[in-house]
Amino acid sequence: MCGYQYEDEKPIIGYLCSYFPKKAIENLGFETIAFSEITSNTSHRKGDLPVNICSYVRYCQGILEYTKLDGIVLFNCCNAMQRLYDWVKSHRPDLFCHMVELPRNDSALNQSYLQKNIDILFKDICNYFQFIPPKEALSLENDIFVPHIEDDTIYVIGSAVSPILKDKIEEYTKPNKVYMNICSSRNIRAADGNFRIQEPCARMEWFTGWFDSFLAENRTKLKGIIYMPCQHCDSFLFSYPSVRRLCIKYNIPLLEIEEGYKHTGFGQISTRLEAFLESVDFKSKAGYRGNSEEISSGSRTADMDIKNNGLDGRNVFQQRMNLVRAIVQKLPMEAIKMVVNNQVELFTNKIWSTPEKIIWTNMVMPVEIFYSSGLIPVNMELVAGWTASLQLSKHFISKSEGVGFSSSLCSYHKATMGLILENCLPVPKGIAISSHICDGGPGIANYLRDIYKTESFILNVPFNTNQINFSYVKKQFEMLIDWVERYTGNKTDMEKLKDSMRLTNQARDYWIKAFELRKGDPLFYGHLSLRNLFGATFLFGSQLGVDVARAYYQQLLQKSEENNGHKSTKKRLLWIHFAPLYNNSIMEYLEKELDCWIVMDITGYIYWEEYDLEHPIDSLVKRSLSHFYLGNPMERKELYRRLAKKYTVDGIVHFMHNGCRAIPGAAWQVRELAAELDMPVLELTGDCIDPRGFSEEQMKLRMEAFKETLGRDLFVSGS
Repeated sequence: MCGYQYEDEKPIIGYLCSYFPKKAIENLGFETIAFSEITSNTSHRKGDLPVNICSYVRYCQGILEYTKLDGIVLFNCCNAMQRLYDWVKSHRPDLFCHMVELPRNDSALNQSYLQKNIDILFKDICNYFQFIPPKEALSLENDIFVPHIEDDTIYVIGSAVSPILKDKIEEYTKPNKVYMNICSSRNIRAADGNFRIQEPCARMEWFTGWFDSFLAENRTKLKGIIYMPCQHCDSFLFSYPSVRRLCIKYNIPLLEIEEGYKHTGFGQISTRLEAFLESVDFKSKAGYRGNSEEISSGSRTADMDIKNNGLDGRNVFQQRMNLVRAIVQKLPMEAIKMVVNNQVELFTNKIWSTPEKIIWTNMVMPVEIFYSSGLIPVNMELVAGWTASLQLSKHFISKSEGVGFSSSLCSYHKATMGLILENCLPVPKGIAISSHICDGGPGIANYLRDIYKTESFILNVPFNTNQINFSYVKKQFEMLIDWVERYTGNKTDMEKLKDSMRLTNQARDYWIKAFELRKGDPLFYGHLSLRNLFGATFLFGSQLGVDVARAYYQQLLQKSEENNGHKSTKKRLLWIHFAPLYNNSIMEYLEKELDCWIVMDITGYIYWEEYDLEHPIDSLVKRSLSHFYLGNPMERKELYRRLAKKYTVDGIVHFMHNGCRAIPGAAWQVRELAAELDMPVLELTGDCIDPRGFSEEQMKLRMEAFKETLGRDLFVSGS
């Protein structure tokens, strides 16, 4: 509570999201301002949020330094917004800062959840500013919104669009009518006494279904559509291929403009707008507008893939996976051999021969429910890693980009999608993913559902932990169990679920013991863990997961005993994020040639507590909410501090994967920590999966320069 007393001035609250309850907050006695209404020529300070994060979020972070505000309200709509929240909480303690949780669909559960979070916002903001709201302030009158589309309308839909660019679009589209459905224009509205989202943004699961219905209803009135995802806005960028298909379906001209929010050079945009409008006018005069067409792409199904087993002589992914069998026994550790053998069998046999048992998922989704139901989880990030290791990722990424996925999207998801598009893996019959720390998972799940009718489930994980959020996630896990029962046709056996969670506890125990041994003298090259043991934790919940973790621990224990307490002079590194998987020599160079050993990598860190088998669902909820890229940003910083000290590292390497917003977005915390510890830190900008633009020699030079700083009082940052 700030105790701020206002006499003549109202507190000013800034907001970024369309779903901010503007009218209600103003009724409480506040003045509000949308960040999208603020024009600024401010430049970003060095050390702020990285360039590969949402350009609108970076812009807002910049203007916070000079705009007069008393508070800011953010919505948990994306990873970039989470990182902005972290930065504000850490650097602007003078501001009221609140994160409102958002649902992903319009079910009764999610409508109620949204209302509860709006109520929390009202309570917190009034408490902070010591306001006593008038009774009538929050009385909601129905404010149902029905968009009115006139004839000859240019429909603009997208994320954040700067005032200057909006003016340019309106100028160039005259005399056509313009309707803008963008961030700041689709405000939340009251219905039946509660707040409701009536126009979904691309983050929402029902966005493409809503857009399909909208086009069907208004296709004869729409002259063209301008789709405007802000640069690095993953939700809108992942939705573009589906939007493009729908525009083809209804024969409506479409122009996509993906630009940075602060974009000031309008020459190219002007040329594209002029060409688009000329095309629109031509088609309109020719009478092409609004005719529905059947489109054949996407008619392929999982059953068709299984029938031919994916083998037509051209499945290069499967061919190269088969070749991996020949080298498995040459791999350096038993745990690695077990993991790789399992993955080879999965991608060359099981994924084709037992399609009814396959469930696709992502790296942060607990998998015990799947194992206990007889399903085999397939991790999409793991699939992408293999495309890079087999020198195939460039081709599959290009395939995805060819259907409309942006070059700025995460290469993990594009490589995986390219495999499916190229018939090198079967179309997933089902996908169940978690939303936290990665916006790409929901994007791919929505695309597969829209294009291939894949059964999908998205676990919507809140950013902060409280009782409302806990109950919300718990209800979702109960719904996931129901979804799995429908998917498999079998009733979930809770005892089997407990057995699977017991296996996770056992594997977790061995894994933690192995990492304890890594606190001593380096026992093996750490890049092997980054490259080859990445898939091990996805096996937790199965007996194989226990066997792998046990083998990992026992081999490290043997090596530790053989060392007999020997202390080497090797430089010790903490590695954050993944590493380039298409080039193994660069990591070998770091450890073998430069003698800088990765003794701790964050990808293998066990962040969740041991499962309480008496309360299995609660334990799964706690695990999902406990990830260190959620919640209090200072706790994450302290985690890195503890790891740096426990593993007695000499330096930190932060790999800034191009398509990731969540982990590189918090790089400023790592830099601050390194400065506090007088420890060198190296930020390596690159891509884990996409080899395009990679320079081995340049990266070696940066590693060599970093090696020179280890043990000195120097601080290295930036790329």
